[in-house]
Amino acid sequence: MGENLSPFWQFGQQQAAGLVALSTEAGKVRYVHSNAAATGKPLVLAFGEAEWRGDSASLAQAYKAFGFGRKNRCATLLMAGDYQISAVEAPSVPEAELKTAMRWRMKDVIDYPVEQAVFDLLEIPAGEGPTARTRWIYVVAARAELVQTYVERFDRARVPLSVIDIPETAQRNVSALYERDARGVGLLYFDDAGGLLTVTAGGELFLARRFDFTMTQIRQRNDAYREDLYSRILVELQRTLDNFERQHSQIVMSRIMLGPEPEQTPLAAYLRSNLGTEIAAVALEDVLAFGDNSPDAQAQWKYFHLIGCAIRSEGKRQ
Repeated sequence: MGENLSPFWQFGQQQAAGLVALSTEAGKVRYVHSNAAATGKPLVLAFGEAEWRGDSASLAQAYKAFGFGRKNRCATLLMAGDYQISAVEAPSVPEAELKTAMRWRMKDVIDYPVEQAVFDLLEIPAGEGPTARTRWIYVVAARAELVQTYVERFDRARVPLSVIDIPETAQRNVSALYERDARGVGLLYFDDAGGLLTVTAGGELFLARRFDFTMTQIRQRNDAYREDLYSRILVELQRTLDNFERQHSQIVMSRIMLGPEPEQTPLAAYLRSNLGTEIAAVALEDVLAFGDNSPDAQAQWKYFHLIGCAIRSEGKRQ
């Protein structure tokens, strides 16, 4: 391992064109095969899933069944509980010393010894006004032992792992496709682990914030429960956007995209009626090209972050 593996953690040499993003969780191996270098829209060639028994043998079996081999380049995503992402003020040190300095600054942020962590950095573009001179950086920290577990799992399965990524940057990759007229785009996505709001502009991640609301809750059909839940989501969303506007007054938000849902809920209509900002639903076929099998709403929701991971651009800082 080592602290210079980035972004976020990369391994091995580049191989075949395109990228296979894989996840191993909840008894399933899921994959998305994409060619982000294709002309026009990023191309999602295929996606699918197979049984995973929690071991490398079943991962190897699934990977082979999907039709991939050692020449493919592969990525995986850390799960939300596997890492911390924190916005930290950068110390005034030479660039070559920044990562080491940030490592020691994180001693008071993470709840385990800093010597047991691996880190990567993601610059937050500077805003305007009095705070513009302050440099802020997203620091991604994970236990080295946990990251090594991912590496060894894929290595034992003979799956050529090139990148370990995180949902925030995967979501950034999708959000950036919805940018228009040099304006910012928010994207709010919920799954059964919670919600994630990102704001991008110029293809850069300016904001990433987790919400403690799950898709299971959002799909509840009890009207009173749903009204209370949606109201709390609205308050948190509005508060976050207000803070963002104060910190990044140079960015004009064009709209908030609501990520795919396994089935349509009234959340988009509720936010549209109460937020005062344009709300639009993500439809991946608007910004991506698909092969022979286009994903339905359930698949778009289930594979959302894997798709974002698979379309990562190797030509820019991830």
